[in-house]
Amino acid sequence: MTVRDVHRPLVTLVLVGATLLVLRTAWAQTAPNAGATNIVKNRRAGTISDSDLRVVAASMDEGRAALKRSSFREAIQLFTKALGYPENQYSAEAQELLGVARQRSGELAQARAAYEDYLRRYPGGEGSERIKQRLAGILTAQDEAGAPLRVPATAPVGALPVGKFSPTHETTWSLVGGVSSFYIHDDANTTARDTSLAPNPAANVDDHSVHQNEILTTVDLQATWNNDKTSGKIRFSGGEEHRFSTNQNGPTGDQKDQIGVSQASLDMAIKDWNLRTVAGRQTYNGDGVFGRFDGAVFSWQALPILKFDAVAGSPANSRYNLPFTAERYFYGGGVGVGPLFGGLEASIYYNEERGRWLVDREAVGTDIRYSDPTKFAFANVDYDLRFQHLNEAVLSGSWTLPNTATIYGGADYRRVPFLSNWNVLLNQPFGTLYDFLKNQVAIGQGLTNAQVDELALAQTPLYRSAMIGFSHPLSDKLQFSADATYVNLSRTISPLGLDPTLAALAAGNEYYATAQFISTNIFKDGDMYIGAFHYAQQETNTQYVLDFNTRYPIINDLMLAPRLRLGYSVFSGTDLRQYTVMPSLLIDYNWSPNLTFEAEIGTQWTRSVRPGSKTSDTELFATIGLRYNFAIDGTKLTDRSKPPTPAAAAICRYTVRPDSSCTTPSSVRQ
Repeated sequence: MTVRDVHRPLVTLVLVGATLLVLRTAWAQTAPNAGATNIVKNRRAGTISDSDLRVVAASMDEGRAALKRSSFREAIQLFTKALGYPENQYSAEAQELLGVARQRSGELAQARAAYEDYLRRYPGGEGSERIKQRLAGILTAQDEAGAPLRVPATAPVGALPVGKFSPTHETTWSLVGGVSSFYIHDDANTTARDTSLAPNPAANVDDHSVHQNEILTTVDLQATWNNDKTSGKIRFSGGEEHRFSTNQNGPTGDQKDQIGVSQASLDMAIKDWNLRTVAGRQTYNGDGVFGRFDGAVFSWQALPILKFDAVAGSPANSRYNLPFTAERYFYGGGVGVGPLFGGLEASIYYNEERGRWLVDREAVGTDIRYSDPTKFAFANVDYDLRFQHLNEAVLSGSWTLPNTATIYGGADYRRVPFLSNWNVLLNQPFGTLYDFLKNQVAIGQGLTNAQVDELALAQTPLYRSAMIGFSHPLSDKLQFSADATYVNLSRTISPLGLDPTLAALAAGNEYYATAQFISTNIFKDGDMYIGAFHYAQQETNTQYVLDFNTRYPIINDLMLAPRLRLGYSVFSGTDLRQYTVMPSLLIDYNWSPNLTFEAEIGTQWTRSVRPGSKTSDTELFATIGLRYNFAIDGTKLTDRSKPPTPAAAAICRYTVRPDSSCTTPSSVRQ
């Protein structure tokens, strides 16, 4: 028996024991009458966003269904979740139904607290009379020990109809989406990475694609439905790039046109079974999966605080990858618990990936999240059992202090890319692992599986980073923030056949710092002004950058956003100095409530100076097009003008979530 054979059952035993311990604690906390103080005391302040309102509406639908089938623990969880958002049209009903669920589950003290909270918040609410009668019944029952809850002989004044929770057998549908077409011209031929900011090794590969001279057309659609038995959504996001010159680096070589699909999935929940499945092309961060893939995720909510997941599919790093052409497949599963202790969620997972006959990845890991109105924390640990090394250990979080200042930070330790046999291709001129292995056999240097593992480990760089930041609203119109980041990459990468964005990372130590002021609604509602200073010390050069971004509504339907970037770079080991000036103008005009014209036109002047020579360069860039958004159910379209808070923007590169979002609870300024 090998060390690895002993190691796997030991890890499994530890994980199962940890899960049982957490479940025991969680069950003690959530058991009936575990404490009458477990009520919603703090709700998020401000105005609820359209996206959050849809989450609340879905929680209310699920909560009513759970109450109807007497799943009181699930109903309590869902109504509590709805009450965690800013005040909205569902808040009063959620508060009342939370009391009903508590009362029906026998938690009379907590039901009393929920009803009293309703009367404090909504003394003139339409449900106040019936709640007073329910509250009177609870008080009577508590005064007479052991007596059953007294129910009025007649329905209270204004009581909910008897059929409130009866099946309606109706299905409601909605459809939202958008279509856009833009001409993009960029003489600079640069990637999307801003080298004055800290790198993001987890960024989407498509975010770094170069659009030099082309028309980019995209389609985004989302259809949802809901009825007594099921609910779900169908999502599609894709587009076409029509180039006016050939793209030698495209997936099929010399080509002008590319069609890509970012997402094409069916997400369905079967309510009576507490079962949810998402099938198709999707982006998922959980259960050992990090990014886009073709396959399916199955989730079963066995208990309000216990969930089981299963996942299987094939990686699809780029939207241009055809399904299941990578010859790499993975499968895995996880167990999740929570929320516990107010807002803690945790999961453990196992994930295995194969490339044809080779086991390419075998990992266990855990995700831990915590959030409440003032604090947010996320941690992930991924350990590879085959290589017996950490793939990743990430921690990030933010804390809003009583004076509304926010402290945020993160730390990141990871292999880039994750450990895999395919990492032997780093710095190798082969397109696939099998081409490399066949070449080794042909030259008489065939490799065993152990030798492939050893070579892959030696070729895989290690990425480390740490960030700390601070933001504080100086007034209701002005906010200041600053953060500093340290980055280290153990060696450079030549990712032939793999993620080309990793080539943007240089080996060695790098240091980044940013300070910015954000002001809004100074001269007119909707205006915004951002002034930022960026400092970047890298292996090859040191950069100093000043950014000035503005947004001013000329009229309700016309927005102008002039921008200016001033840069100065000093290159290491030479006397080269480089000066950059980049002005641009963004125009956003609403032709109609659904149709928007957008254009950004700018130029970049670069002047390089060294002893004995001076050079100048002028580059032009332009993006011009139309965007059409629609909603066939009266739903308001998302307001794209609200910027994320500095804390959310900074820790985004450390934080992943199952839906691929990295938005923290306070990421959008209300």
